Amino acid sequence: MENRRYGGNTANKRTKNAADRKWLAAVFVVAVILTACQNTETKTAASATVPEEQQSDSEIGTEMPHDKMTYDDNATDNRSRDEKIYAYEVRTRVDSSAYAVITGFCEGYEEYFDPGWEIVFPETLGGAVVTEFAPDAFRNVPLGDHSRRVRVSSDVVSVGAHCFENCGIEAVTFDRQDLSGSDPAAPLAIHERAFADNPELWGIYFSDRTVILEDEVFAGCAETGYLCYMVFRDMPSEMAAPLKAYAAQTSWDAVEIPAYDSNTALVDYPETPLVLKPETGSFFHGENMYDAERWFERSDDAPDYGFPEWHVPCGEFCAMQSWKYEIEASSTLPSADGRYAAAHLNYWSGREHAWAEGAPGNGIGERIRITTNCGYNDTQTLGTKGTALFLDGDIEPDIYDGYMRYTQICIVNGYAKNQQTWEKNGRVKRMLLCVEDRPFAYLELEDTINPQYFTLPFGAIKSPDSVDIHFEFTIEDVYEGTTYEDTCLSGLVIDFMGRRGH
Repeated sequence: MENRRYGGNTANKRTKNAADRKWLAAVFVVAVILTACQNTETKTAASATVPEEQQSDSEIGTEMPHDKMTYDDNATDNRSRDEKIYAYEVRTRVDSSAYAVITGFCEGYEEYFDPGWEIVFPETLGGAVVTEFAPDAFRNVPLGDHSRRVRVSSDVVSVGAHCFENCGIEAVTFDRQDLSGSDPAAPLAIHERAFADNPELWGIYFSDRTVILEDEVFAGCAETGYLCYMVFRDMPSEMAAPLKAYAAQTSWDAVEIPAYDSNTALVDYPETPLVLKPETGSFFHGENMYDAERWFERSDDAPDYGFPEWHVPCGEFCAMQSWKYEIEASSTLPSADGRYAAAHLNYWSGREHAWAEGAPGNGIGERIRITTNCGYNDTQTLGTKGTALFLDGDIEPDIYDGYMRYTQICIVNGYAKNQQTWEKNGRVKRMLLCVEDRPFAYLELEDTINPQYFTLPFGAIKSPDSVDIHFEFTIEDVYEGTTYEDTCLSGLVIDFMGRRGH
């Protein structure tokens, strides 16, 4: 499939995520509680800038009792439980300060280990702050059998080589640092192949950490992934350039996570409008096909186009409280039954309807304006702004941080009811895309009846939860029809990341 959203592993993800959706709604509540607790704790970070000296009497937490600890809110019991799960060493620095290094799991850890939504590694062990993961600590250990998401304390400053290699994880979050103290924050060093060979690992959130990445940290991970970092209003992140450079070595993206609420769309305009060319896709059956097994089957005579996520019943849009997608046109060809209305450009009309401009001539200068937003009517239920969550959608994963990132535009050119009707009417050759009434890109369309997909620069166009964003498309050139002068479009839909499924 030419379109990036329909990669070769789509079927596998759809099968895997079917099970996830059954329990994802329930674990949302757990995630709220976990995130709230982590965001309100006061952390005292141990300095890691002094060279270490390992003591001969280092404490290693590997002893297992016979009685099983119960879960409660008592801090002592929680510490005892952690020390029955994680093997560790307490080491001292030359200044005699102590720190803990997680070296793996204790023997028989499964008896006490029930991470639920995500594996949250302890902040202290043996009375010392955890600041490191040892090399090979969890290499080849099937963490994914327990949870595919892991969370690491902000006190951690080193993840050893091969530490999480081949563990079956999908997402990693490094907690935000407490910068209220006077000591400068230590950088986070992630050593060679620390997360390599996790083929489903696609989301890493470094929060506000300064990160040093060694070679092949994410080698053998998902084909497309995201290195996310926090940005503050009017304060560019020092991690932007190095993470973008690191991501550029692969097919991954570096993603800004805004740490503030905004009431306006956030658009990174190019100095001059981009020139975007499409990838040609094909039509698919969608839920109009009675046989659900054939919803994603593609053929030239199928009725639907756009993005399958929008078609699956009770899919990624069911969790939203509101979704706006309003379409207006500068002119419309009159008809008794309204068959040429601009509203037909939305995906649910299929190929049987189209918009036709109604101005004299061939439609050059006519415009389509789309006003859209996606909302949950909250300020990010699963965490505060500046917290990225990596969720399994119905078709592929999705970043949720309270901002919607517009990623692709699907256009069905001409009146695509059938080949004969398509040839008789005019089609669009070139359009100017304006975002929030400022030029952003030129779209150069091919003269084909098949759906065309234009990929937008990732993260360049985003809008907060429930905040309107406006896209306007102006016809600049056309392909002439054999019979009619009117220019038509059958579909115009804009896809985005930031929705969440269940």
